[in-house]
Amino acid sequence: MKKLSGIKTVICDIDDTLYPSTEFASIARKNAIQSMLEAGLDAGAGRAYAALSAIVAKYSSNYPHHLDRLCEKFGCLGDKKIIAAGIKGYHDTKLTIQPFPDVPRTLLELRLRGYKLCVASEGFAIKQWEKLIRLRLHHFFGQVFVSEELGMSKSKKFYVHIAGKLGNAGNCLMAGDRLEKDIIPAKAAGMRTALLLASQNGRDIELNKPSSKYIDLRLRTFSDLLKYL
Repeated sequence: MKKLSGIKTVICDIDDTLYPSTEFASIARKNAIQSMLEAGLDAGAGRAYAALSAIVAKYSSNYPHHLDRLCEKFGCLGDKKIIAAGIKGYHDTKLTIQPFPDVPRTLLELRLRGYKLCVASEGFAIKQWEKLIRLRLHHFFGQVFVSEELGMSKSKKFYVHIAGKLGNAGNCLMAGDRLEKDIIPAKAAGMRTALLLASQNGRDIELNKPSSKYIDLRLRTFSDLLKYL
């Protein structure tokens, strides 16, 4: 197996890279719905979950008023009890958040091998830091770059800025699960890239797309990084 030479810094996405965020979000939203139903939301569980999923898709996962929009749809906008119940149901689920099983030991081994570790994430800084702290991974990373603080979404410009902070872009490896956010713009900025294939069902189809030319490493699990570095 050919090693990837010249890498000094490994940059990681958070969602579906360090922990199964898609699975977590689904469970958390279902728990929020259940709490809202118990507090008086007049809707079936399946219909309410479908509506919440549509709201998240429309406004993005970082939108702060998902539950307000859900209450608006079902005629209870302004009912603080129902909204508070949903918030509690969602936040209680955070107590169960865990990284992928191989992530902590892989990060530790990379540190022991002398690699600098950083995070590159899109969203609100406090939310991204909360994830890292709840996952108990924050102490592994020397720098955390978040789109809110940089004033730009994940793009070529975003990664060029990060490279400028870290040194030579060619010495940086960006590891993530999304081609359009983690891989293509990082490669365009001159970084090396590693696409995590195992995060979501059907992700193997990425291998056959023309954009696969942007991928230096294809990882079945996060710990596969250790095979190449």
